[in-house]
Amino acid sequence: MTDYNFLMESRLSPGQFQFVNELSRIAYSEGINLYLVGGAVRDMTFGQAIVRDLDLAAEGDIQKLLRHIIPGKTKAKRAGRKGSAWATSALEVVSSRIDQHRGSAELQFSNGVRAEVSRCRQEIASKPGKRPQILPAMIFDDLKGRDFAFNAMAISLHPNSRGLLLDPKNGVGDIERQEIRALYSRSFLDDPVRVYRLFRLGLRFGFKPDEKTQRWLDAALEEGMWANLQPDKQAQEIEAVLREENPDHILKLYEDRGILGGLDRGLARIAYDRFRKINALARKFPAEDMFLLNFDCLASKLSRPQKQQLAKKVLNDPRAVKLALGLERDAKKIARVLSSAKCGTPSHAYKVLSQQPRPLLLFLLAYYPQAKVQTRVKHFIEKVPQVRARLPESELLVLGIKPGPQFDKILERVFFDLLDGKIKSHQQMLQELRSRAGIKEEPIPPASNTPPAKPVKAGPRKQAVKSARGVHPAVRQKKARRS
Repeated sequence: MTDYNFLMESRLSPGQFQFVNELSRIAYSEGINLYLVGGAVRDMTFGQAIVRDLDLAAEGDIQKLLRHIIPGKTKAKRAGRKGSAWATSALEVVSSRIDQHRGSAELQFSNGVRAEVSRCRQEIASKPGKRPQILPAMIFDDLKGRDFAFNAMAISLHPNSRGLLLDPKNGVGDIERQEIRALYSRSFLDDPVRVYRLFRLGLRFGFKPDEKTQRWLDAALEEGMWANLQPDKQAQEIEAVLREENPDHILKLYEDRGILGGLDRGLARIAYDRFRKINALARKFPAEDMFLLNFDCLASKLSRPQKQQLAKKVLNDPRAVKLALGLERDAKKIARVLSSAKCGTPSHAYKVLSQQPRPLLLFLLAYYPQAKVQTRVKHFIEKVPQVRARLPESELLVLGIKPGPQFDKILERVFFDLLDGKIKSHQQMLQELRSRAGIKEEPIPPASNTPPAKPVKAGPRKQAVKSARGVHPAVRQKKARRS
């Protein structure tokens, strides 16, 4: 039997595992049953190395959970904890999108982790493409109303049953058979986005629909149900595609099946060559988020007004919209600075690059092949974290310097010297710390002028006594008789 506690610990990223544990603790304190559901359970069961969809479902009001983790929901803001500016930050929500109708929240954290927390619910469909009626439910009712059997699984996160798999529709069996099975005949009619989801997940895993699902899918395609998506559903599916490992393959599949326009009417031409550049970059930097760069590829052939409209629909966050629309312009400016004499040292390049958003740095790597630009951006992404990890925070605390402005200033100066190669050994770093902290080195004791005493040469009697030591008594007697 599969050990899902082990799978959560080994397959979830450290940031994902941290969030799951933190929310589990909060849910238990609030008396709410919490479950890891859907895509995360499917990916772990199938043996995926990366869990893309971190979804959690709660039997109760998720506001009781969110107030503990979203800034402003509680007076105790852990994000504003006191300490060094160079210390690793705590789990912090940087953006959130709340859907009051569905009772769900999409969260993004400062460490790059994305998650969705939703209330267990039943959806009662109305007309195709219209919002369903939402009713609170327990976990089994929630699972039975999902799209496909391999997405209708959950893992309990309650301390008394943690790791218990709930699989009312035998999703594990479908994964073993590598099949996609819809749960009822009107599945694609009630929620047309499932047409896109079946193609997308089928391409990702190499799964095929079972016989009944294929018939239901063909009927939905013939009736043109894919054209009935609400704007929010269109946006969600476009985002899901752009977060895939090979979004260009999925978009090409949609185009070949004639359903691409159902996501947005403006998507008539797509720059697949630009996607290939981003795919190559993603293979070199697998931990980086390529979402905004993929969006830039998708929108590159649109007019300015169309691009703005698509960005507002898909990205939602005004800061992300501004960043996505200004990538080309901002990258040109930064590339000029990186190629100039202003960035003569690694520390100067760091001061420039540390002020820029991550997607802009990745954009430079993808589209600006100049040696200086490539070298300085790669150094910032790959080497700077290693140098930061060497900063002697604990040694500075031992010297009696408390976290604060002076503490941060000393670490910053040491950090820049490490980047520029002025400090090459740990001993040099400690000496620099003492110097910056204003602590004098302990004086070395002066050498004595008295010459060392010469060893006294033993006399004949002492030599005889010394030579006799350690000799067996019988040998000494025999020598005495001979003499």
